[in-house]
Amino acid sequence: MRPNITITIPIPYMPLEEYCRVTGMSIGTARDMVRDGRLPIKPKADKARGLVEVNMAALTVRALSECNIALNA
Repeated sequence: MRPNITITIPIPYMPLEEYCRVTGMSIGTARDMVRDGRLPIKPKADKARGLVEVNMAALTVRALSECNIALNA
């Protein structure tokens, strides 16, 4: 029988600048990754303006799906 593991995501959305500070990634690289879809973001009502927020939940699910584990979301 496989054990159950609970993963808590304390911050489901993180501002892009904070994500860069935490990961050490440059803001230019992060913006390029958002543009080409490698970094998922929260949909914005106003595409031209507004805070860009990284979807940490989606990143966590993506990382877990790359492991050899069964994932129930």
